[in-house]
Amino acid sequence: MPPSRVVLFSGRMLFIRLLLLGAFFVLVLRLIFLQVYQDNFLDEQVLSRSHSEYSLLANRGKILDRNNNILALDVRSFSVGVDLNKFKGNISNIGFLEEILDLKKGALNKLIERKKTGYKEIKRHVTGDLRKDIESLDLEGIFFKENLRRSYPQKEASSHVVGITDIDRKGIQGSELVFDNTLKGKEGKFIGTKSSGNKKIEGNRIEPQDGKDLLLTIDIRLQSIAFEELSKAIEETGAESGSVVIINPQSAEILALSNYPSFNPSDRKNIKDLSVFRNRATIDVFEPGSVLKPIAMSAIIESRIVNLEETINTSPGWIEVGGYTTSDFKDYGVLNLSEIIAFSSNVGMVKLCADQDIKHLTKFFKSFGIGRYPVNLLIPSREGFLAHYSEYTLRDKVSSCYGYGLTMSAIQIAQAYSVFANEGVFKELTLFIDDQISSNLIEERVISSETASIVRDMLIKTVNTSTGTARNAKIKGIVVAGKTGTAIENSENLSYTATFAGFAPAMDPELLVVIALHGLQGEDYSGGKVAAPIFSKIVGQSLHVLKAGN
Repeated sequence: MPPSRVVLFSGRMLFIRLLLLGAFFVLVLRLIFLQVYQDNFLDEQVLSRSHSEYSLLANRGKILDRNNNILALDVRSFSVGVDLNKFKGNISNIGFLEEILDLKKGALNKLIERKKTGYKEIKRHVTGDLRKDIESLDLEGIFFKENLRRSYPQKEASSHVVGITDIDRKGIQGSELVFDNTLKGKEGKFIGTKSSGNKKIEGNRIEPQDGKDLLLTIDIRLQSIAFEELSKAIEETGAESGSVVIINPQSAEILALSNYPSFNPSDRKNIKDLSVFRNRATIDVFEPGSVLKPIAMSAIIESRIVNLEETINTSPGWIEVGGYTTSDFKDYGVLNLSEIIAFSSNVGMVKLCADQDIKHLTKFFKSFGIGRYPVNLLIPSREGFLAHYSEYTLRDKVSSCYGYGLTMSAIQIAQAYSVFANEGVFKELTLFIDDQISSNLIEERVISSETASIVRDMLIKTVNTSTGTARNAKIKGIVVAGKTGTAIENSENLSYTATFAGFAPAMDPELLVVIALHGLQGEDYSGGKVAAPIFSKIVGQSLHVLKAGN
């Protein structure tokens, strides 16, 4: 007789019931285990799914010129990210994304293949217009995060003095680096909870503290004039590089500090030659040549060894000292002290310096800032070279009087010539309008007002006589005082440095300008031919702008 169907059915039901009851007990035990032994784990899991914490960016302070024109500021931008769990872009969309985001071809594909899940930032500092282009693709899994990027409205014109930041807006060069702590501010924070839609529903918000603005002594109008004229001059002369420094000698404030080649700090991705980042006006030091002669002449006059009415016979146009020959452009014959400067006679300077005490000479050179580090300039710079007086031979001594055997930067030449513009008083240059900085600036008399007046008259004759080497620096209706300089930069390929330093109006100086062009070759390489005309153009325009502004 076959077994009862009811008995079989009852056995199966019992088994299922026991199975369900066992599963229930397992779940209960698991819950008890988690509650007793892993309560911290559960709390962390809940918190991770509801907790929201993120930084609130602080605006970096603006960098402004003396008239509050913006040189650097933060602007809104976006980071583009991809959620690889949701992103389903096809080949054409991926290619388009790579193109408009300026990514290497295949970079996005490699990212997707390498990392299958999670969120990945693929591009920072995307503009609002570019965001709209990407959003028009309507790609799932593409997200945007608002952030800040540094922008430099004046571009190449002010890049070296303003400096740059890295991708995180941290200062890495120039004023951005020196005053990074002042400019950067302090980030805020949001700590709270979020809903399932990733919306913040409650929490604690710590507001960010924006950085402080930085005010430079620079006048962007003069800075732009200097950069434009320097750029044109280098293109016309074939010079490798150059610098222009403009200062207000009375206040010792730097009004322009320009270099060429330059760069756009807002767009640095295609820069291959890293030398464009160098602030040549403060970093590059060189033998100044005849620009040094007025400084040496002031030391000679102050020594009282030479009579002011004395004349020097420079014939036959050359002289040998210590086994080396020094020559003039031509035989100038008998010259007085003023003519030695105006004609830029090397022979005359050699004869005047031969009897000078080298300790006295080097003391004067140093008092003009030569061989001294410009401490209060703050941005990276160099002190140049001035040997200790004990190391000089007779040849070294006389050659130093016409600008060889020592080195200076363009900013140091401006610093030195400010002594003549300030009636013998050395005023330390400054780049920042800040009470704390200005209170520490050095101001001291280094030559008498009488000596400064005598040298200034020599500089006026150098520009305003038909035979003076600086006659190309003339400005119609304005009396200019200045001096040219030419020095061999590389004796192997015969390249030269041409300089001009001068101030105007000569009797009541408003502007002092130094021009330095490096790597000149060919027939036109002298300071009188290539540097002096730049001075005339820059100062003529700058004085007009300053007058119009007032």
